[in-house]
Formats: sequence, C-alpha cells, structure tokens
Amino acid sequence: MLNRIIRILATTLGTLLLAAGCSKAPYGPASEQNPISFDAGSALLRNDATRSVAYYDNTSFGVFTFKQSGGTWAQLASKHWKPSCMFNQEVHYQSGVYTYSPLRFWPDPADGTLTFWAYSPYDADADLLVAGSTTTAYTSNSEGLPDMRVTVDGHTDVLYSDVLADQTYTSNSGVANITFNHALSLIDVYVQKIDDPDDDYTVTLNSVSFNGIYVTGILKSSDWSWYSYSGARQNLLLWEEDPDDASDDAIAQLENGVSHSIGSLMPLPQSLTSDLARLQVVFTLSSPSLQTPRTTTRNVLLRETLPSNLTEWVKNSHYTLTIKISADRPIEFTVTWSDWGADHNYHLSS
Repeated sequence: MLNRIIRILATTLGTLLLAAGCSKAPYGPASEQNPISFDAGSALLRNDATRSVAYYDNTSFGVFTFKQSGGTWAQLASKHWKPSCMFNQEVHYQSGVYTYSPLRFWPDPADGTLTFWAYSPYDADADLLVAGSTTTAYTSNSEGLPDMRVTVDGHTDVLYSDVLADQTYTSNSGVANITFNHALSLIDVYVQKIDDPDDDYTVTLNSVSFNGIYVTGILKSSDWSWYSYSGARQNLLLWEEDPDDASDDAIAQLENGVSHSIGSLMPLPQSLTSDLARLQVVFTLSSPSLQTPRTTTRNVLLRETLPSNLTEWVKNSHYTLTIKISADRPIEFTVTWSDWGADHNYHLSS
C-alpha cells in the first residue's frame, strides 16, 4: 500500500492555550519551550521520484492526540487512552505553510508520551462514532480511535493515517511524522471509438455516469475497512459535454482507436454484485446512412467493467477503464488494475 507522509510546520507561536491532557505549561525557560510541531519538508502528496509538491492551497486535515502516562499505546485495552490533548484539531495549509492554533506542547518525558492519528480532508462536523457503533458519537472523552461515517462526492479523496505511537519530544526533535493512506478507490476513465475501417460514422460522447452506487459508509478503525453502507444508492456524473466549451468538443468527437481521458472517479470501495450498480454511457451516432443523428443510452453492469476475477472496488486500488464505442456492437471495455501508486497523487480533487 502506498503511503503518503506529511510533516506539518507550526510557523508561529500563536496563543499559548493548552488542551486538557497536554502539559499544563511549557517546561523550562522560554528558550527550551517545545510546541508540538509538524514539518512540511515532505509533502503529503508528493511524487516519490521527484519529491514534487502536490498539495492544495487552503486545505486542512484533522489530528487527534492521546496522552499516555504509565503505559504505551499498545496497552490501550487496559489503559483506555482518550484524545484529550488534541481532538479533531485542524491543521491548515496555505502557500507552503502549515499552521494550527492554539499550539500544544510536548509534555516532560517523565509525565508521559503522545500518540497521534489523523484524517484528511478536515471536517469540523466530522461524523465520528465510537468504534464498532453506528449511533454513539465519539467525543474527547471517548476511548481509543474513532470510526468515521463518510459521504463521498466521487471527486474528493479520503485519507486516514497510521497510528504514530508513544512519541516524545526527543523521538524526532519535536516533529510528528504522520503517514497517510488512501481510503477510497480510484478509477481513471478513457473513451474511444472502435476502429472503423471505412470510417463512415461519427461518435459524439454526451455523458458518462456511475449509477446506483453507495456514497455513504463507515470507515472502521479496527482494521480500516468499510462497512455499514447507508442511504439511497446514488448516481455520480463523471463527464458531460458542455456545448459551449471548445475543449469538450475535442473529447466528444471520438476518433478511430484514440483514447480520450474524461476524468477520474474516487468512489467508496464496495461490492458491485447488485444489478442496480451500472455504468451509463450516452452518445450520438451520425453517418451518411442516417437521415438524422441517433442518440443512444447504454447501461452496463458495473461488475462487467472489472477484471473477471473481481466483483468489488477495492480500497487503495487504481483502475484504468477504457470504454470502446461502435455503431452496431455492444460497448466493450478494457480494464487494468493495480495499487493506487506513486504516479497517482490525488487528494482533494480529481
């Protein structure tokens, strides 16, 4: 699984307010005060080869910090650690700088250690649940990690971090290195006209949508799997031609054997065994033999767009789907599948 590392930098001291569970005051003289800092030297979404930054301005993620005294995170079952140091603390990125307020301070090593967990993108009203529950709200007085109920729009990634356990200021000079993972699936979609030797018809793409799929589910912190899908199945539009956009014309007019990228979808990982889950493709055919252009809508079972041995979209998996259209034959598909991978650094927008 591809991980993404972010180290967030607190660049200003801000207001020295402390959450319960962190140190009551900075230890030592001013020159030795140690705020919990995060360093952006490695961007959350970077290409592993080039280290190029691919984070988006004016975005944030949420951090939970647990203080442990007299025990380690691994002793959670007996100690019941609570997120009393940071609870859904927003860390904000803008113009290369990561900030949060109020600052939190590392405790004296003799007073305990800190454990961190985070998710992205930040939501002040995140639907947090006590682990294993679908109804009980998770609060700063709850024990352990939360489950999260998430509703996706198909174009926004969801990330969750590994647990960074048992940290002190000396673990990494006051820096908390948080490693993120993709919680969704990624589908890159291409469309092409099937080779026509006579080239005597024209295919114009009108729209492509993924219909009848779940968009709300709970991310379970015990193993980071999805469960308890809820709400009505919904349709997610991937692409629709805008007749006033010249760039759309170049995509819509399909050429023999030429693949046109029409975008990416980031759906909830889920089973596609239901006949309600369908890919809808709308296109218009025109040729000398047709007196008027003919618009056709074709619905294909989504499970038929997967490799033959799969019946579900898998978390942190990247699919490349090519839709092939002809005048008189069913829509054909080619599909490749792999882990999300370093070349596909999506986060907040596809």
